[in-house]
Amino acid sequence: MSNAVHWAALLPAAMVGTDRQPLAATSPLPGPVGALLNDTLAQTPDSATALLRAAGIVATCSLAGGNGLHTGDAPPAAAAPDQRPPLHAGPLMALLPWVVAEGPPRLHQAVFQGLDHAGLQLPPRFLPAALELGRRSVALRPWLAPVLGERGRWLAAQRDEWRYATGASDTAPPETLWSEGNLEQRKAFLHAERTHSPDAARQRLSDTLAELPARERAELTAVLAQGLGPADEPLLDRLRQDRSREVRSAALALLLRLPDAAFTQRACARIAALLKHERALLRKRWTIDAPTALPADAKADQLDTPRPQHDALGERAWWLYQCVGQVPLAWWEQHMDVSPADLLAWAQTTEWAKALLRGWRDVLLSTANPAWCHAFLQAPAAARQLNDTDTLVALLPRADREAWWQQQLQHGAATHLGHFASQMLTGCPAGETLSQPLSLALASLLRERAQHNTLADDYGLRHLLGELLCILHPDALHLLDPWPRHADETPSFAAIAHGLTQVIATQRALVHLSIHSSSTATP
Repeated sequence: MSNAVHWAALLPAAMVGTDRQPLAATSPLPGPVGALLNDTLAQTPDSATALLRAAGIVATCSLAGGNGLHTGDAPPAAAAPDQRPPLHAGPLMALLPWVVAEGPPRLHQAVFQGLDHAGLQLPPRFLPAALELGRRSVALRPWLAPVLGERGRWLAAQRDEWRYATGASDTAPPETLWSEGNLEQRKAFLHAERTHSPDAARQRLSDTLAELPARERAELTAVLAQGLGPADEPLLDRLRQDRSREVRSAALALLLRLPDAAFTQRACARIAALLKHERALLRKRWTIDAPTALPADAKADQLDTPRPQHDALGERAWWLYQCVGQVPLAWWEQHMDVSPADLLAWAQTTEWAKALLRGWRDVLLSTANPAWCHAFLQAPAAARQLNDTDTLVALLPRADREAWWQQQLQHGAATHLGHFASQMLTGCPAGETLSQPLSLALASLLRERAQHNTLADDYGLRHLLGELLCILHPDALHLLDPWPRHADETPSFAAIAHGLTQVIATQRALVHLSIHSSSTATP
């Protein structure tokens, strides 16, 4: 019997008060629940207490006897057996509730990565919360997917907003990973196939493109970077005309790495026609002029993009900017026989400096040329106005990045630690930590600031601290454990400090997990 009738009996007294509507005045209630309520009301002389007890009984019975919505569909098949054991004990298990509920995003990634490396998966009770984290963060999904297990993928299939995590079974044949897997599984499969059979992988992608959404086309196109060669040119040439801007950008970034491609050769020829090597007095100098009209093949090579209404470039400068954006950076060095730094200096002597600098920067963001990164980072002020320092530092190889950061620390970056921390978080890829020497230097600086209680008022830094601790090398954690605390902390900073303590404990628990899994795996 529905408990609605029992709630209806309690509502008058709850709404107007038991003084005006005593529960004793109600007629006997039907059913087993009604019998329990009748006995409770009869044995409780205080009407207010009786109402509370009765509400508790009805609420509990409602939960116990609740029925789900009847859809008429057969229940889903049970999940396949999991191939990995779940984490079930140890320091990390005790911290998981906080990590999943309150931990910073980079800590989520570190924990899922740690579980994966240990050959474990998430305990079942954390699967709903973890799937919700993945729903909110696309960047987290590659790290989450391996530790969901069969039960996690089964659960993901039950809700539309979690379907991003559905995919093929861990034990599925490789071909099934491609045909039935999620995006991460398909990318991993294609990357592996490109390693040993690039032609087959390219053909597989080509055959599937028509049925893929734009985001998947773009991400799978980027996988062609593995084993990229001249044979990929026809497919990339087709993809640069894709209806999706993301796909076109991914294809162009790869074509820029194929200097002999017909598309790239046409782009270089257009720029070469605009460059002149003129004699001025006793020396020669390079000059460049912007196009006076769109080239004949503008539409075929996607150069007919209209200039945004409020763009600072004029029409001719806009055409030049688009032409520059299709030419490999190495071509400028070879054709003009000058270094990247000299090219940046030369550009600023021309009438078309902004178009050149913007075009070069766009190509650099696609191709990550270290010499050009350094040139832009050390460029004069006019070029730095177009310079996204954080992004350019992130493009550098790890050794160059860390050398840059060490240099910044030695030249007073500590006085602007908030911006410096943001740059390091941008530049440190997911799954990596800073080197031990840099981590020790940064941890020492953070400990000093924490001991002098100067972090609480640094609002640009304090909310980055949790993420910053996640990229420290484990050997530096002892400098911050325990995190310095102060009696006069505000409640808001006390909550941050507690979170930092939890981050450090979790990082140490991951080290313990790694050591334990390595020792148990050793024969």
